[in-house]
Amino acid sequence: MTAAARDKLVLLSTAARFDICATCGPASQVDAGDLFAHSITRLFRPDGTYFSVFKVLMTDACQYDCLYCVNRAGRSCRRHSFTPDELAATFVDLHERNLVSGLFLSSGVRGAPGEAMAEMLTAVEILREKHRFGGYVHLKVLPGAPYDCVERAVELADRVSVNMEAPTQRALDKLATRKRLSEDIIQRMQWIRRASDRAGPDRLKSGQTTQFVVGPAGESDREILSSVVALRRSVGLRRAYFSAFSPVPDTPLEGEPAAPPLRQHRLYQADWLLREYGFALGDICFDEGDSLPHDMDPKVVFAVRNLHLFPLEVNGAAREDLLKVPGVGPRSVARILAARRRSQITSPAELRRLGVTVRRAAPFLLCDGKRIGRISDLLREKRVPPEQLELALGPSSWGAGRTS
Repeated sequence: MTAAARDKLVLLSTAARFDICATCGPASQVDAGDLFAHSITRLFRPDGTYFSVFKVLMTDACQYDCLYCVNRAGRSCRRHSFTPDELAATFVDLHERNLVSGLFLSSGVRGAPGEAMAEMLTAVEILREKHRFGGYVHLKVLPGAPYDCVERAVELADRVSVNMEAPTQRALDKLATRKRLSEDIIQRMQWIRRASDRAGPDRLKSGQTTQFVVGPAGESDREILSSVVALRRSVGLRRAYFSAFSPVPDTPLEGEPAAPPLRQHRLYQADWLLREYGFALGDICFDEGDSLPHDMDPKVVFAVRNLHLFPLEVNGAAREDLLKVPGVGPRSVARILAARRRSQITSPAELRRLGVTVRRAAPFLLCDGKRIGRISDLLREKRVPPEQLELALGPSSWGAGRTS
């Protein structure tokens, strides 16, 4: 690899760090030397195994003026681009050295969206057709891209995504004045769904995803999660990613405060409950400003605000009810259901062997008719201040040590 190619690789992979393709964060990056510090990212499968992808931009030149973006139009910096052949050759080099097994390709919008998208598609066509690469490809669909480009992306990729950035047009106007949420973004998501349905089950096996920039537009957590729920229903959205805003120098939002990382974390937790635990949006608890509480995770907040539902008898409760218990997940519920078909579950030790986090779950469960924990103990362990404990459990619960 020439020095010029190495410089381009570093710059375009570094610029791609703002596009999220996994919830693992920087810790997921592979230790492959300084050259690859931002270009190789691990994607984790549900079973805990992972594979490494080359994450890069086709170009960091862009006609859009997104106020938060490191690649925004008008920002004073040198721009770089791969040609389709260069991008394909760089990926093949990394793949042959066993550093990566997949590709995540995004791009700035240089010129017309269709032209920029065509360059990305050509690079992947070279990989698929010339180099016979059959592995994982995640392609970004650019806002404003024409239908034929969207359709071809669905044919070539395992996963595609369009960055939604904000849940409403009002919020998007504060981030990107030239983008129309309905026409430029949601319509592309609908096209992805249409093209995927036409292509059949062997195409786009990993579905479509989107990403939100959290914080600078004044959007609420309720608005973000409501948008995710609506997109799952309308376009079959597979995953949503949340990127806590961090100000970039030489952008209009450089003086704005960064969004708390804990807000991003709570959004992921709440979305996980909606996606994997059978929670409805109405089960998610928000404060008066429609934000997720930061002091407790959303599942515990639900439980302490719905004490009338608990404690549940572990030997008789339905699967969907057990999934509402803090410290109990889909795998441990499956083990509980299998174990209680054989015999009664009678102790916390048995629950622990079944994968339950007993210190969190015990206050909300009965084991063979017996209480095994206290809610007030759980909240004290979480260091919830007395005034917040009273708000959650009622004014008398702190002194009485309520165990409901």
